[in-house]
Amino acid sequence: MNVQTPTLGIGLFQPIVSKLTRHSSGLVVAMVVLFSAVFLYGAFTAPNFMTLFNLKTVIRDAALVGIMAIGLTFVTLSGNFFLLSMKETAALCIIAFATAMSAGYGFEISFLFSMVIAIAAGVLQGLLIGLGGNPIVVTLGAAGLFFGIGSFWSDNLVVSFRRPHGAEWLGTGSFLGLPNITVAFIVIAIVAELALRYTNFGRQVYLIGANRAAGRATGHENLSMAIKVCTIASVCSAFVAIAFAAQVSSAHVNYFSSSFGSSGDMTILVIATVMVGGNSIMGGYGSTIRSSLGALFISAVDNMMVLHDFNSGPRVLAVGLMIVFSIIVFALINRGRRVQE
Repeated sequence: MNVQTPTLGIGLFQPIVSKLTRHSSGLVVAMVVLFSAVFLYGAFTAPNFMTLFNLKTVIRDAALVGIMAIGLTFVTLSGNFFLLSMKETAALCIIAFATAMSAGYGFEISFLFSMVIAIAAGVLQGLLIGLGGNPIVVTLGAAGLFFGIGSFWSDNLVVSFRRPHGAEWLGTGSFLGLPNITVAFIVIAIVAELALRYTNFGRQVYLIGANRAAGRATGHENLSMAIKVCTIASVCSAFVAIAFAAQVSSAHVNYFSSSFGSSGDMTILVIATVMVGGNSIMGGYGSTIRSSLGALFISAVDNMMVLHDFNSGPRVLAVGLMIVFSIIVFALINRGRRVQE
C-alpha cells in the first residue's frame, strides 16, 4: 500500500519541477513550457500587472474561489471526484443568510443559520455518495434541489439588507492592509493543510482516496468519510456565500452563476482551480496548498486578460482551456508512469 503525502511549495499542475521529467514524455514538458511562456509574456506586457496594488487585487479575487476549492479538495483527495453542487449550495446559503439579516437577526444568528443549512446539504450528499451513489449523479440532483429551494424561497428576487450591519467587517473590512476575506483565505488554507498533513483524519482522507480496499481493511469506511468531506465542502461554500453577501449587502440565487460572473460559472472555476493545482481527480494525491496556488494562478490569468481588455467570452474560454490542459497533462504523466513501471 503506497499512500503519497503532499509536500508544500510544489508548483502548479502535477508536480512540474521534479516528477514531471521523470514520469512524463517530452511532450508534457514542452506543453508546460509553452503555456508558462504565454502566461509570462501576457503578464509582463499587461499594464500595471506587477504593481503591489494589482498583486493584492489578484489575491483578493482568488479568495472566494480558493476557499471553495479548499473544501472541494477534501472531496477529491478522498476519491469522491467532485461536487457539482458547489454554487447551488452557495446560492441556497446566501439566500438564507440575507433573509435572516433582513429580518434583523444579526450577523451571528444569520451565520449559524446558513451554516446549519450547509451542514445539512453536505451530510445529505455525503450519505447518498457513501451508500454507493455516483458522486456526479448525486451532486447534480442536489444542485437542482438546492437551487430550486433557493429560488422558491426568494421568489427569484434580490434579498437586500441595510447598511450598516454586523457583517461589514467580513465583506469590506481589512487587517494589516489586506481585505479580511484575503486573510480568511490564507488562514483557512493553512489550517486545512495542517489538518491533512498532521491529523488522523487527514491521513484517512489520503488512505481511502488512494485505496478503498485498504481503507476498508483498516476499518475506514467511505460512508463516514464521504459525509465528512462533503460537509467540509458545503461549509466552505456557505462561508463564501456569507462573505459575498456581506460585501454587497444583498443576495440572489444567480450570484454565483455565469450570468453574474464575467469569468464563468463558480462550480467550473472551483473544479478548474483544483485541477490546475495538480490534485489527482482519482484521489489519494494532492493538497489544499496546491488548490490555493491554483486559485492564485487562475486569478492572475483572469487579471492579466482584464488588463489586456479581453471581455468575458475569452476569459471563460481560458478557464475551459486550463481544465482541458490539466486533463491532458494528467493523462500523459500517468501514461509515462505506467510505461516506466
